[in-house]
Amino acid sequence: MKRILFTLAMVTVSLSYLLVSSLHAEQTITVCSYGGSYNKGLVATFGKPFTKATGIKVIFTTFPTYAQMKAQVETGNIEWDVVEVESRMLARGTQENLFEPLDLSLIPTKDFMEGSITKYGVGLITYSWNISYNTDKWAVGKGPKNMKDFWNVKKYPGPRTLKLAAFSNLEAAVLAAGVPPDKVYPIDVDLAFKKLDELKPHINVFWKSGGQSQAVMREKEADMGFNPGGRMIQLAKQGAPVTYIWQDNMQVLDSWVILRGGKNYDAAMKFIAFASDPQKQAAFGEWTNYGPANKKAFDYVNPEKAKLMPTFPKNRAVGGFVDGNWYLKHEKEVTRMYETWRVK
Repeated sequence: MKRILFTLAMVTVSLSYLLVSSLHAEQTITVCSYGGSYNKGLVATFGKPFTKATGIKVIFTTFPTYAQMKAQVETGNIEWDVVEVESRMLARGTQENLFEPLDLSLIPTKDFMEGSITKYGVGLITYSWNISYNTDKWAVGKGPKNMKDFWNVKKYPGPRTLKLAAFSNLEAAVLAAGVPPDKVYPIDVDLAFKKLDELKPHINVFWKSGGQSQAVMREKEADMGFNPGGRMIQLAKQGAPVTYIWQDNMQVLDSWVILRGGKNYDAAMKFIAFASDPQKQAAFGEWTNYGPANKKAFDYVNPEKAKLMPTFPKNRAVGGFVDGNWYLKHEKEVTRMYETWRVK
Protein backbone atom coordinates (compact mmCIF):
# COMPACT_ATOMS: atom_id res chain seq x y z
CA MET A 1 0.00 0.00 0.00
CA LYS A 2 2.83 2.37 0.90
CA ARG A 3 4.48 1.62 -2.44
CA ILE A 4 1.24 2.49 -4.27
CA LEU A 5 0.82 5.74 -2.31
CA PHE A 6 4.46 6.66 -2.96
CA THR A 7 4.04 5.96 -6.67
CA LEU A 8 0.88 8.08 -6.81
CA ALA A 9 2.64 10.90 -5.00
CA MET A 10 5.54 10.80 -7.45
CA VAL A 11 3.16 10.82 -10.40
CA THR A 12 1.35 13.85 -8.92
CA VAL A 13 4.63 15.70 -8.42
CA SER A 14 5.73 14.87 -11.97
CA LEU A 15 2.45 16.04 -13.46
CA SER A 16 2.63 19.27 -11.46
CA TYR A 17 6.18 19.87 -12.66
CA LEU A 18 5.20 19.23 -16.26
CA LEU A 19 2.22 21.58 -15.95
CA VAL A 20 4.34 24.39 -14.50
CA SER A 21 7.01 23.84 -17.16
CA SER A 22 4.39 23.85 -19.90
CA LEU A 23 2.87 27.08 -18.63
CA HIS A 24 6.30 28.71 -18.56
CA ALA A 25 7.16 27.48 -22.04
CA GLU A 26 3.88 28.76 -23.39
CA GLN A 27 4.08 32.23 -21.83
CA THR A 28 3.72 34.82 -24.57
CA ILE A 29 4.04 38.58 -24.80
CA THR A 30 3.02 40.83 -27.66
CA VAL A 31 5.31 43.67 -28.75
CA CYS A 32 3.87 46.38 -30.98
CA SER A 33 6.22 48.24 -33.33
CA TYR A 34 6.38 49.62 -36.86
CA GLY A 35 6.30 46.64 -39.19
CA GLY A 36 8.03 45.56 -42.39
CA SER A 37 11.80 45.15 -42.41
CA TYR A 38 11.95 46.99 -39.09
CA ASN A 39 9.96 44.26 -37.30
CA LYS A 40 12.11 41.63 -39.02
CA GLY A 41 15.09 43.24 -37.34
CA LEU A 42 13.33 43.17 -33.97
CA VAL A 43 12.60 39.47 -34.37
CA ALA A 44 16.17 38.62 -35.37
CA THR A 45 18.05 40.72 -32.81
CA PHE A 46 15.68 40.71 -29.82
CA GLY A 47 12.73 38.34 -30.23
CA LYS A 48 14.39 35.01 -31.07
CA PRO A 49 17.35 35.47 -28.67
CA PHE A 50 14.96 36.50 -25.86
CA THR A 51 12.79 33.42 -26.35
CA LYS A 52 15.88 31.21 -26.41
CA ALA A 53 17.14 32.77 -23.18
CA THR A 54 13.85 32.84 -21.26
CA GLY A 55 11.39 30.48 -22.90
CA ILE A 56 8.96 33.39 -23.29
CA LYS A 57 7.51 33.62 -26.78
CA VAL A 58 7.35 37.05 -28.41
CA ILE A 59 4.74 37.99 -31.00
CA PHE A 60 5.53 41.19 -32.91
CA THR A 61 2.65 43.19 -34.31
CA THR A 62 2.08 46.60 -35.83
CA PHE A 63 1.15 49.57 -35.83
CA PRO A 64 1.23 51.56 -32.54
CA THR A 65 -1.18 54.48 -32.63
CA TYR A 66 -1.96 56.67 -29.67
CA ALA A 67 -5.71 56.14 -30.04
CA GLN A 68 -5.31 52.36 -29.83
CA MET A 69 -3.06 52.55 -26.78
CA LYS A 70 -5.52 54.81 -25.00
CA ALA A 71 -8.50 52.62 -25.90
CA GLN A 72 -6.76 49.51 -24.59
CA VAL A 73 -5.95 51.14 -21.27
CA GLU A 74 -9.41 52.68 -20.83
CA THR A 75 -11.23 49.42 -21.59
CA GLY A 76 -8.76 47.22 -19.74
CA ASN A 77 -8.41 45.08 -22.86
CA ILE A 78 -4.64 45.19 -23.15
CA GLU A 79 -3.48 43.57 -26.39
CA TRP A 80 0.09 44.92 -26.41
CA ASP A 81 2.41 44.06 -23.54
CA VAL A 82 5.29 46.23 -24.78
CA VAL A 83 4.95 49.15 -27.19
CA GLU A 84 7.59 51.13 -29.05
CA VAL A 85 6.61 54.80 -28.97
CA GLU A 86 8.04 58.00 -30.37
CA SER A 87 8.95 60.86 -28.05
CA ARG A 88 5.71 62.77 -28.59
CA MET A 89 3.65 59.65 -27.74
CA LEU A 90 5.73 59.04 -24.64
CA ALA A 91 5.22 62.60 -23.41
CA ARG A 92 1.46 62.55 -23.98
CA GLY A 93 0.96 59.03 -22.63
CA THR A 94 2.90 59.88 -19.49
CA GLN A 95 0.71 62.92 -18.88
CA GLU A 96 -2.47 60.91 -19.47
CA ASN A 97 -1.35 58.00 -17.25
CA LEU A 98 -1.30 55.33 -19.97
CA PHE A 99 1.93 53.64 -18.89
CA GLU A 100 3.16 51.52 -16.01
CA PRO A 101 6.21 52.75 -14.06
CA LEU A 102 9.20 50.69 -15.16
CA ASP A 103 11.57 48.75 -12.95
CA LEU A 104 14.67 50.74 -13.80
CA SER A 105 16.78 48.65 -11.42
CA LEU A 106 16.97 46.14 -14.30
CA ILE A 107 18.37 48.73 -16.72
CA PRO A 108 21.97 50.10 -16.86
CA THR A 109 20.56 53.63 -16.95
CA LYS A 110 23.95 55.36 -16.65
CA ASP A 111 24.94 53.90 -20.02
CA PHE A 112 22.09 55.54 -21.93
CA MET A 113 21.91 58.77 -23.92
CA GLU A 114 20.82 61.82 -21.98
CA GLY A 115 17.03 62.04 -21.91
CA SER A 116 16.47 58.48 -23.10
CA ILE A 117 15.50 57.07 -19.69
CA THR A 118 12.37 58.18 -17.83
CA LYS A 119 10.15 56.62 -15.20
CA TYR A 120 7.86 55.32 -17.95
CA GLY A 121 10.11 54.85 -20.98
CA VAL A 122 13.44 53.20 -21.84
CA GLY A 123 15.19 54.30 -25.03
CA LEU A 124 15.69 51.91 -27.93
CA ILE A 125 16.92 53.88 -30.93
CA THR A 126 17.13 57.30 -32.50
CA TYR A 127 15.85 57.27 -36.06
CA SER A 128 15.74 60.04 -38.62
CA TRP A 129 13.66 61.37 -41.47
CA ASN A 130 15.86 62.13 -44.45
CA ILE A 131 15.36 63.66 -47.85
CA SER A 132 15.59 60.82 -50.38
CA TYR A 133 15.41 60.84 -54.15
CA ASN A 134 15.33 58.63 -57.26
CA THR A 135 18.82 58.19 -58.70
CA ASP A 136 17.45 57.22 -62.11
CA LYS A 137 16.20 60.79 -62.35
CA TRP A 138 19.06 62.56 -60.59
CA ALA A 139 22.45 60.90 -60.21
CA VAL A 140 23.89 60.62 -56.72
CA GLY A 141 25.02 64.08 -55.68
CA LYS A 142 22.93 65.81 -58.36
CA GLY A 143 19.66 65.76 -56.46
CA PRO A 144 18.39 68.14 -53.74
CA LYS A 145 20.93 69.39 -51.21
CA ASN A 146 18.50 70.57 -48.54
CA MET A 147 14.80 71.09 -47.79
CA LYS A 148 14.65 74.30 -49.80
CA ASP A 149 15.60 72.19 -52.83
CA PHE A 150 12.95 69.63 -51.90
CA TRP A 151 10.36 72.38 -52.22
CA ASN A 152 11.88 73.73 -55.45
CA VAL A 153 9.70 72.00 -58.05
CA LYS A 154 11.08 74.12 -60.89
CA LYS A 155 14.67 73.03 -60.35
CA TYR A 156 13.67 69.49 -59.31
CA PRO A 157 10.34 68.69 -60.99
CA GLY A 158 8.52 65.49 -60.11
CA PRO A 159 6.07 63.99 -57.60
CA ARG A 160 6.84 64.07 -53.88
CA THR A 161 5.86 61.82 -50.98
CA LEU A 162 5.36 62.82 -47.35
CA LYS A 163 4.00 61.14 -44.25
CA LEU A 164 0.23 61.05 -43.80
CA ALA A 165 0.40 62.83 -40.43
CA ALA A 166 1.28 66.39 -39.44
CA PHE A 167 4.22 65.01 -37.49
CA SER A 168 7.32 65.39 -39.73
CA ASN A 169 5.57 67.51 -42.37
CA LEU A 170 5.42 70.59 -40.18
CA GLU A 171 9.14 70.24 -39.51
CA ALA A 172 9.89 69.78 -43.20
CA ALA A 173 7.86 72.85 -44.12
CA VAL A 174 9.63 75.25 -41.75
CA LEU A 175 13.00 73.83 -42.84
CA ALA A 176 11.96 74.66 -46.41
CA ALA A 177 11.21 78.18 -45.26
CA GLY A 178 14.80 78.55 -44.10
CA VAL A 179 14.51 77.78 -40.38
CA PRO A 180 17.73 76.05 -39.21
CA PRO A 181 17.28 72.44 -37.99
CA ASP A 182 18.20 73.32 -34.42
CA LYS A 183 15.66 76.19 -34.38
CA VAL A 184 12.60 74.27 -35.64
CA TYR A 185 10.85 74.44 -32.23
CA PRO A 186 8.60 76.07 -31.34
CA ILE A 187 7.15 75.44 -34.81
CA ASP A 188 5.72 78.47 -36.57
CA VAL A 189 2.50 76.69 -37.53
CA ASP A 190 1.21 79.43 -39.85
CA LEU A 191 4.49 79.44 -41.74
CA ALA A 192 4.45 75.65 -41.97
CA PHE A 193 0.98 75.51 -43.54
CA LYS A 194 1.86 78.33 -45.93
CA LYS A 195 4.80 76.27 -47.20
CA LEU A 196 2.72 73.08 -47.33
CA ASP A 197 0.21 74.90 -49.53
CA GLU A 198 3.01 75.52 -52.03
CA LEU A 199 4.00 71.86 -52.24
CA LYS A 200 0.58 70.19 -51.99
CA PRO A 201 -0.10 69.99 -55.78
CA HIS A 202 3.12 68.01 -56.15
CA ILE A 203 2.52 65.48 -53.34
CA ASN A 204 1.60 62.21 -55.03
CA VAL A 205 1.45 59.92 -51.98
CA PHE A 206 0.98 60.44 -48.26
CA TRP A 207 2.55 57.30 -46.81
CA LYS A 208 1.11 55.65 -43.72
CA SER A 209 4.03 53.51 -42.57
CA GLY A 210 7.76 53.17 -43.03
CA GLY A 211 7.18 50.08 -45.14
CA GLN A 212 4.89 52.01 -47.45
CA SER A 213 7.46 54.79 -47.76
CA GLN A 214 9.90 52.18 -49.07
CA ALA A 215 7.35 50.83 -51.53
CA VAL A 216 6.58 54.31 -52.84
CA MET A 217 10.24 54.98 -53.60
CA ARG A 218 10.94 51.47 -54.89
CA GLU A 219 7.98 51.59 -57.29
CA LYS A 220 8.81 55.16 -58.35
CA GLU A 221 5.44 56.54 -57.28
CA ALA A 222 7.42 59.58 -56.19
CA ASP A 223 10.76 60.97 -57.27
CA MET A 224 11.52 62.50 -53.91
CA GLY A 225 10.42 62.01 -50.30
CA PHE A 226 11.00 62.90 -46.68
CA ASN A 227 11.27 59.34 -45.40
CA PRO A 228 12.74 57.21 -42.59
CA GLY A 229 16.44 57.30 -43.38
CA GLY A 230 17.28 53.77 -42.29
CA ARG A 231 14.66 52.35 -44.62
CA MET A 232 16.09 54.32 -47.52
CA ILE A 233 19.57 52.98 -46.74
CA GLN A 234 18.13 49.46 -46.83
CA LEU A 235 16.49 50.16 -50.20
CA ALA A 236 19.75 51.42 -51.66
CA LYS A 237 21.57 48.31 -50.42
CA GLN A 238 18.91 46.16 -52.11
CA GLY A 239 19.69 47.82 -55.42
CA ALA A 240 16.75 50.20 -55.65
CA PRO A 241 17.52 53.51 -57.43
CA VAL A 242 17.34 55.53 -54.21
CA THR A 243 19.75 57.67 -52.26
CA TYR A 244 19.44 60.03 -49.29
CA ILE A 245 21.12 63.05 -47.75
CA TRP A 246 21.78 64.06 -44.15
CA GLN A 247 21.29 67.80 -44.47
CA ASP A 248 18.03 68.85 -42.76
CA ASN A 249 17.39 65.43 -41.24
CA MET A 250 15.09 65.35 -38.20
CA GLN A 251 15.79 62.82 -35.46
CA VAL A 252 13.34 61.02 -33.16
CA LEU A 253 13.94 59.01 -30.01
CA ASP A 254 11.91 55.79 -29.72
CA SER A 255 11.32 54.17 -26.34
CA TRP A 256 9.80 51.01 -24.88
CA VAL A 257 6.73 51.39 -22.64
CA ILE A 258 4.35 49.02 -20.84
CA LEU A 259 0.65 49.86 -21.04
CA ARG A 260 -1.07 50.40 -17.70
CA GLY A 261 -3.07 47.40 -16.58
CA GLY A 262 -1.21 44.82 -18.66
CA LYS A 263 -1.26 41.28 -17.27
CA ASN A 264 2.29 40.32 -18.24
CA TYR A 265 4.30 43.06 -16.53
CA ASP A 266 7.16 40.87 -15.31
CA ALA A 267 7.71 39.22 -18.69
CA ALA A 268 7.38 42.58 -20.45
CA MET A 269 9.96 44.10 -18.12
CA LYS A 270 12.31 41.18 -18.77
CA PHE A 271 12.02 41.86 -22.50
CA ILE A 272 12.79 45.58 -22.09
CA ALA A 273 15.81 44.77 -19.93
CA PHE A 274 17.00 42.22 -22.50
CA ALA A 275 16.55 44.76 -25.31
CA SER A 276 18.64 47.28 -23.36
CA ASP A 277 21.78 45.16 -23.58
CA PRO A 278 24.45 47.06 -25.55
CA GLN A 279 25.36 44.16 -27.83
CA LYS A 280 21.71 43.53 -28.68
CA GLN A 281 21.15 47.23 -29.37
CA ALA A 282 24.28 47.29 -31.52
CA ALA A 283 22.96 44.41 -33.62
CA PHE A 284 19.60 46.14 -34.06
CA GLY A 285 21.31 49.44 -34.86
CA GLU A 286 23.29 47.76 -37.64
CA TRP A 287 20.12 46.12 -38.98
CA THR A 288 18.13 49.37 -39.07
CA ASN A 289 20.93 51.94 -39.51
CA TYR A 290 19.48 53.81 -36.51
CA GLY A 291 21.41 54.99 -33.47
CA PRO A 292 21.23 52.85 -30.29
CA ALA A 293 20.08 54.59 -27.12
CA ASN A 294 22.61 52.65 -25.05
CA LYS A 295 25.87 54.49 -25.65
CA LYS A 296 27.95 51.39 -24.93
CA ALA A 297 26.36 49.75 -27.96
CA PHE A 298 28.73 51.75 -30.14
CA ASP A 299 31.60 49.66 -28.74
CA TYR A 300 30.12 46.80 -30.77
CA VAL A 301 29.03 48.67 -33.91
CA ASN A 302 31.11 48.45 -37.07
CA PRO A 303 32.72 51.92 -37.46
CA GLU A 304 31.65 52.14 -41.10
CA LYS A 305 28.07 51.31 -40.19
CA ALA A 306 28.14 53.87 -37.38
CA LYS A 307 28.59 56.55 -40.07
CA LEU A 308 25.15 55.64 -41.44
CA MET A 309 23.42 56.31 -38.12
CA PRO A 310 21.65 59.57 -37.24
CA THR A 311 23.61 59.96 -34.01
CA PHE A 312 26.98 59.89 -35.82
CA PRO A 313 28.41 63.36 -35.01
CA LYS A 314 28.53 64.65 -38.61
CA ASN A 315 24.93 63.54 -39.22
CA ARG A 316 23.68 64.94 -35.94
CA ALA A 317 25.36 68.28 -36.68
CA VAL A 318 23.24 68.96 -39.80
CA GLY A 319 19.93 67.82 -38.33
CA GLY A 320 17.43 68.63 -35.61
CA PHE A 321 15.87 66.63 -32.78
CA VAL A 322 12.10 66.25 -32.38
CA ASP A 323 10.70 67.95 -29.29
CA GLY A 324 8.08 65.61 -27.81
CA ASN A 325 7.07 68.22 -25.25
CA TRP A 326 6.09 70.65 -28.02
CA TYR A 327 3.73 68.01 -29.37
CA LEU A 328 2.39 67.40 -25.87
CA LYS A 329 1.10 70.98 -25.91
CA HIS A 330 0.11 71.34 -29.56
CA GLU A 331 -0.46 67.95 -31.23
CA LYS A 332 -4.25 67.86 -30.94
CA GLU A 333 -4.58 71.34 -32.42
CA VAL A 334 -2.11 70.86 -35.28
CA THR A 335 -3.55 67.43 -36.11
CA ARG A 336 -7.01 68.96 -36.59
CA MET A 337 -5.52 71.73 -38.70
CA TYR A 338 -3.53 69.26 -40.77
CA GLU A 339 -6.44 66.93 -41.47
CA THR A 340 -8.54 69.88 -42.60
CA TRP A 341 -5.69 71.04 -44.84
CA ARG A 342 -5.05 67.59 -46.30
CA VAL A 343 -8.64 66.94 -47.45
CA LYS A 344 -9.52 70.40 -48.71
